[in-house]
Amino acid sequence: MNINFFTPLSLFVFATTLWASSDNATERYGERFVAYAQVNRTDGTYRRMLTTPDVLETVQNGLPLPDGARVLMETYYSEGEISTVFHKQKVDGRWQYGSFNGDVDLSTRPQASCLSCHAQAAETDFTFTRSALEGASQFGLSHFLCDKPGRAPCALEVYRRERTQ
Repeated sequence: MNINFFTPLSLFVFATTLWASSDNATERYGERFVAYAQVNRTDGTYRRMLTTPDVLETVQNGLPLPDGARVLMETYYSEGEISTVFHKQKVDGRWQYGSFNGDVDLSTRPQASCLSCHAQAAETDFTFTRSALEGASQFGLSHFLCDKPGRAPCALEVYRRERTQ
């Protein structure tokens, strides 16, 4: 009798659990978030994208981002110092946005300025880094390079390129 203890699903759950428990995880926002992407900019600034382990699991199982999904974007203007945290949460099938400096405030509301920027990513559920979410357990932290400085939005093609290390 041949018994297979490792199914593709069990290996996926193990890899996701192991990766989500690494240095990419933080609880500084009141719940567990995992960094899945970093966008480096030519001016030396960078952004780190985070989400919760349950959202990673949902997306990696081929499902759409569910209501309640939350994505955070930490901005860094100097190495290791978080500046503003921008975040979004899916509510009733639509994204709501917010931001904070200092004290954590994860409240969101519909914001036209955020939606107008994210509109160019409509095919990926208004999430530029959707492909990085899908590959997070397999590839870990994805790195992208954007040639725009500061807060200027990166072209959607930046997130379709091969990962850089």
